[in-house]
Amino acid sequence: MRIGINALYLLPGRVGGTEVYIRNLVRWLLKIDAENEYFIFINKESAGIFEEFSGRLNIVMCPIHAQRRPVRVLWEQIALPMQVKKRNIDLLLSAGMTAPFLCPARSVLVLYDLQHVNQPWNFPKVFLFFLKALIYLSAKTSDSIITISEKVKGDIVKHYGIPPERVHAIHIGIDTGSFFIRKPAELKPVMDKYRLPSRFILYPAASLPHKNHERLLEAFKTVKKEEKTLKLLLTGARDYGHENIERKIKELDLKDDVIFLGWLPHEDMPAIYCASTLLIFPSLHEGFGMPVIEAFASGVPVVCSDIEPLKEIAEGAALFIDPYNPESIAEGILKVLNDGKLRQELIKNGLERAKKFRWEVLAKKTLSILNSSSARL
Repeated sequence: MRIGINALYLLPGRVGGTEVYIRNLVRWLLKIDAENEYFIFINKESAGIFEEFSGRLNIVMCPIHAQRRPVRVLWEQIALPMQVKKRNIDLLLSAGMTAPFLCPARSVLVLYDLQHVNQPWNFPKVFLFFLKALIYLSAKTSDSIITISEKVKGDIVKHYGIPPERVHAIHIGIDTGSFFIRKPAELKPVMDKYRLPSRFILYPAASLPHKNHERLLEAFKTVKKEEKTLKLLLTGARDYGHENIERKIKELDLKDDVIFLGWLPHEDMPAIYCASTLLIFPSLHEGFGMPVIEAFASGVPVVCSDIEPLKEIAEGAALFIDPYNPESIAEGILKVLNDGKLRQELIKNGLERAKKFRWEVLAKKTLSILNSSSARL
């Protein structure tokens, strides 16, 4: 079978967990599958990203920039089907929330969440109108849908009226070759590179409204009354909510206590996890919550929102807080900082929980769905 992978959405360093997803999915599909032939359709910004797989992967460079979203969407809907037909692709896996409505091959779509349905106020109105239409039509015209948690599967079935047997929830994995407990000496190069303090709490998230940075900053102001030397480290791409975060830092007089490093190379993040005192993850909406399981594997205690699917993936291994209440966020942070027994219990349970999430498992289940969808040709 000739399998196409639609990665036209990919903007390296700008799309967070969805970049980690596509990189690892491609890597593991090629490791476990020697029978099928793979083609990946990429944009100009992604040049070189998949070169390490060029011996097993046919890389098709498309003449578009993902940053020019309207052009990318039009190209995906009009030109990509022609590319699929030209290369005799049997099945197209679209990994970025949208897919060609009129695809000449079987179509499998990856949907990470339905935030545009659950929290529409986080999107500009005109953009939201087109986003809703594109994702809805992509979902309705695809033969199968893959998502990353049972919570999102439920949303897709509920809001789009798609039969549950066409929607498959497969948990994201952890790169165990990168995320593991490290000795202090192993952390020093990255600590020195970014001039990190000895004690900091970590929040790796793009500066988007639903990531809830402003309430976290209010909570951190409270934490600082007891933890004078503690810093807050923010990593992740600067996005359309960044100005509000900067304004809040200034308003709360936290300029000297908040470190914002922006997007960092993937290879540096594991050491930063290990160096952190704890991971705080107060997001208001998630499809999965990848940093939570990465922290588990790194031996770092986690304080996170009591929302689905975080409760689904972190059951028994994290301290849950109310993300809408800065006092609850502050109490959770202080509890883990001050209760050594709780801290060790969270670390132990997190390491055990992390064993349940493997990219190899995701790739095997995905391949099974691709083969099943192809069998219906």
